[in-house]
Amino acid sequence: MGKYQRTKGANAERELVNILKERGIPAKRISMMETSGVDKGDLLIAEVWKAEVKIGRQVPDWLYKAVKEGEDMLICRRDRKEWLVVMPLDWMLEHFF
Repeated sequence: MGKYQRTKGANAERELVNILKERGIPAKRISMMETSGVDKGDLLIAEVWKAEVKIGRQVPDWLYKAVKEGEDMLICRRDRKEWLVVMPLDWMLEHFF
């Protein structure tokens, strides 16, 4: 991964941390260096949830089409994988926090 991609990802993580903190939700970036690579994920939210953050072309466009206006979330599962829930951040903040 090039420097541009790392910087873009780090900026996205900081943006999300700021959005969550504005709502009074404790959040911080997880540093792989500080945890010797033990903690997986990009963010720690409310000292409970670890979240992976993706931005850019690696996020499939079909996810946005699948969570259509008027629907709250997408629940999906790939063959032999666990179920995933995808929802708009604003909706999650409004209903869970």
